[in-house]
Amino acid sequence: MKKVNIFLILAVILVNYSCKKVLSIDPPKNQLTPDKVFDNSSSLNAATSNLYTVLGAVDGNFIPAVSTYTDELITTNVDATSTEFSNGILTSENTRVLSVWQNLYSAIYKANALIEGLKTSVSIPDSVKTQCLGEALFMRAYCLFMLTNVYGDVPLVTSTNVTINAMAPKVSGKLIYQQVIDDLKEATSLLPVNYTGDGEKIRANKWVAVAFLAKAYLYTGDYANAETQATQIISSGQYTLTNLNNVFLANNSEAILQLWNTSGYSNLSFVPASGKPSYQISLSLLNAFEPGDNRKSNWINSTIISGTTYFYPYKYKLRTITTGTNAEYTMYMRLGEVYLIRAEARVQQNHLADALSDLNIIRNRAGLGNITGSSTQASLLTTIFHERQVELFYESGNRFFDLKRSGTISSVLTPIKPLWKSTGSIFPIPQSEELKDPNLIQNPGYNN
Repeated sequence: MKKVNIFLILAVILVNYSCKKVLSIDPPKNQLTPDKVFDNSSSLNAATSNLYTVLGAVDGNFIPAVSTYTDELITTNVDATSTEFSNGILTSENTRVLSVWQNLYSAIYKANALIEGLKTSVSIPDSVKTQCLGEALFMRAYCLFMLTNVYGDVPLVTSTNVTINAMAPKVSGKLIYQQVIDDLKEATSLLPVNYTGDGEKIRANKWVAVAFLAKAYLYTGDYANAETQATQIISSGQYTLTNLNNVFLANNSEAILQLWNTSGYSNLSFVPASGKPSYQISLSLLNAFEPGDNRKSNWINSTIISGTTYFYPYKYKLRTITTGTNAEYTMYMRLGEVYLIRAEARVQQNHLADALSDLNIIRNRAGLGNITGSSTQASLLTTIFHERQVELFYESGNRFFDLKRSGTISSVLTPIKPLWKSTGSIFPIPQSEELKDPNLIQNPGYNN
């Protein structure tokens, strides 16, 4: 269904709601009204596929910015928005902070509209209805997961009631995570094992929901369940680690969920056409790689300008239209991350030998030897977070989340960002959203 013109089939809202009011207008002739979305399987599948398109808007604004916000990247961009991220001191007026918030809540609203519509639809075959419901639940869970990890306590929106949503207060991250886990558990029971349509890994199947459930359990400290879910993925036989240069190719054996695009190259590719790369690898990340780590030579590239060498992220290597097996899709979950989830969950349960086994699988793929000798729980946990740094850099905001989870964000960022404050571990609530909703209280450390 990815080939359906998404500009003609606009998600599930399809009647142009804003987050704060309902517009009483006739829908444009090239849009599907809600009754048409739930009238046949083709329309419903198109609307469900469209849920994923918002991820491109989120990652294009969030991932490069948050990578400069931490210790992964530096940028040549000097506009005020980029400078705030580079300095580690955000304001509530920052347009990227607003864009990420709006796009995630837009996707949640569309998912809610699907969930509500599917409950009353009588024209859709049960198999299609079940799958689309599972995908809507997954997308709501993913967006809520991102929101609470980026902004902390946020409104929990689970309906399309515009009046209620417009006045929604923040709820605790604990309640957000409970909704995330509940949605993902239900999604795993609804989604099929196989991928939809032509088998491309661009829509959620059961294993996608299981993988994100493992991540949610890890983040909430439920390590036994995190290990169980990760083991399901690894033991399923559906995924295998691939060559480092193939990890970000479309539909490769390691990919669990990717974002399809028309061009065949990711909007996270910053291979320079000429001159200095707009985003460069930071010195701290460059120095984090051990000698002989093939991830450094395969996932980082360089260019020489006026005698100076500039290193830039090279996980996504394409910058021109590409088709077929050489195309690249943006990665959202892959087997390499699942191994590291299980390794961390095992360490936290003091299953050190099993954790070492998982960790060494990832290291061996990178050309590094096994970690040998005695390890304590604390030292092995530090090693795993280091391995996550060099394996998962420039992916899904993982470094930002890991620095917070490990309690090291201020100690890592203070030396390189003199303006850094500990309250920067969560983004500000966008000012425009706070002004619209009197129950939306600004996060600590930011001006109201």
